[in-house]
Amino acid sequence: MNPFNRLRLAAILAVGAAAGATPLAAQDTTVRIIRPEARPDSSRGGPLPSEVLQELLSAYNDSLTTRIAGSFLVPAGTKLIGPIAVFRGTLRVSGELEGRIVVINGYLIVDPGAHVSGDVLVVGGGIDVRPEARIEGRRRIYPQRALLVRTGDGRLAIREPSRPLGDLASARTSFTTGHFKTTLSIETGRTYNRVEGLPIVFGPSVVREGLPNVEGRLDLRGIAWTAPDRTDRRANFGYSGRLEFRFGQSRRLTVGSQVYRFIAPIEEQPLSRTEAGWSSFFFQRDYRDYYQATGVSGYLSYHLGHGLTLETSLRSDAERSVPANDPISIFRNDAWRPNPLVDDGRYASWRVGAHLDTRNDPTSPTSGWLVQMLWERSQSDDAAPLSLAPEVRDPIAPGRYAFSRFGIDARRYVRFDPAVRGAIRFVAGGWLNGDPLPVQRRLSLGGSDFLPGYRFRSQSCGAGSLTDPAHPALCDRMMAVQVEVRTRTRMGLPIPTTDPYLTALQRLFGIREPDVVILGDAGKSWITGEGPGRVPNDRIPVLREWEGDLGFGFDAGGIGLYLVQPLTEGRPLMFSVRLQRRF
Repeated sequence: MNPFNRLRLAAILAVGAAAGATPLAAQDTTVRIIRPEARPDSSRGGPLPSEVLQELLSAYNDSLTTRIAGSFLVPAGTKLIGPIAVFRGTLRVSGELEGRIVVINGYLIVDPGAHVSGDVLVVGGGIDVRPEARIEGRRRIYPQRALLVRTGDGRLAIREPSRPLGDLASARTSFTTGHFKTTLSIETGRTYNRVEGLPIVFGPSVVREGLPNVEGRLDLRGIAWTAPDRTDRRANFGYSGRLEFRFGQSRRLTVGSQVYRFIAPIEEQPLSRTEAGWSSFFFQRDYRDYYQATGVSGYLSYHLGHGLTLETSLRSDAERSVPANDPISIFRNDAWRPNPLVDDGRYASWRVGAHLDTRNDPTSPTSGWLVQMLWERSQSDDAAPLSLAPEVRDPIAPGRYAFSRFGIDARRYVRFDPAVRGAIRFVAGGWLNGDPLPVQRRLSLGGSDFLPGYRFRSQSCGAGSLTDPAHPALCDRMMAVQVEVRTRTRMGLPIPTTDPYLTALQRLFGIREPDVVILGDAGKSWITGEGPGRVPNDRIPVLREWEGDLGFGFDAGGIGLYLVQPLTEGRPLMFSVRLQRRF
């Protein structure tokens, strides 16, 4: 801050103290009634526009701007003249403020009787204008957080985003010929598992540019699997070819088709692809199961705005079992868990989905919704269903095999005050109607994702007499709820250093000031239908049958450490490590 601005702030504080204003040290108690969802004029969805980011840098770094890092109060009876910019804090105006206001990753509160004259720009927060307060000027709000950081001289600079661990081994180059931009890339499949080893994905992407109302893209990918298959039950390589067109000036309508052969996971949980890959590579613990899908699909999606996208697709897949192979693992050299068999056959599927994303920050959200919904209808005329225990699945008669399933994953993020944030997640899915689900559509619960206080697949619905070492997921339905409250600590992370290796390591893991997280989870998976041990189709299990846990931990961005206590009597305390945010 320049000397003139220091004198101006000192004068303001002196006037505030003489008028009996609330001391700045007590400001935290005065801003806990923020309504961060108040959005008189918001622009939501997608990343923060680059021109807005440059506008923030120009405004904050201007030598004529009063720069403030943290919360600040303009007391009643005082007047501040000139541009002011606040970074990572709450600007509360109880008096009069004349000039442009920029609030970055924070909130603006205008108290009753206060007067603001000038344009207002708030990024990564919101505005709360109390009754009888006045703002004269243009108001703009962008809920997306600005990826900025303060430098040693007090200015702001763009924060380089950390690359996920799964994106480390990648290389690409681009060139343009006429209206066609071609990108050549080679990268890992962002995972490592007992079927593929380390998948290597390579090939070109060609984009037709320059047309006002349409954009065409052709993606061609080859997939090399580094784990050899000695059984000839898996193909020698995979591939994907995608042709896609986006229509309209804002490219809201997308139409495309794809041909493919790849290894697909049976469940998208537990753990992300990257986390499951590192667990497999280091500890020989692969928390997913897989099958090979070869087919063709056509799809259509439309972005309605406000973060909502609707989509539908038709696909025809040949789905077949694949064996576990023997890729290397660093710290263990035991036999890998077998990969379970699936119900082989060709399946024709119709899928309808919706995706809503109003989060203010996709990596560390403090407000908004993330909702994903899926309905699928599939049928097969040549499926070869496995023989499962009658407690798990009734026998499937030869002939046409058809079923429907659904899935929903809804997450809500809130900010109670500048220091405390909360989130709640509801997940449900499984069989809807028709024949019983095939093995590759079945579900389970237990493990570091939904129930970190319980072991992997503690709820797998396997019959008591079933001793399959593959430990497959065999439930028809599942439901889980997760809640967490978190607050940011001040532990001096990332560590200030001039050592390039330590700096690179902290950036590699995305280390930031850790959050203290208090968490709770509850969930249940089950077999639906009539009979012993089943739950009727129109009901869910009673709450006393659910499993739950409570715990706490530290989330430092690229790594999280948690201690969780199961609520089931006699179960031990569990320790888990995550390489990303829980949800």
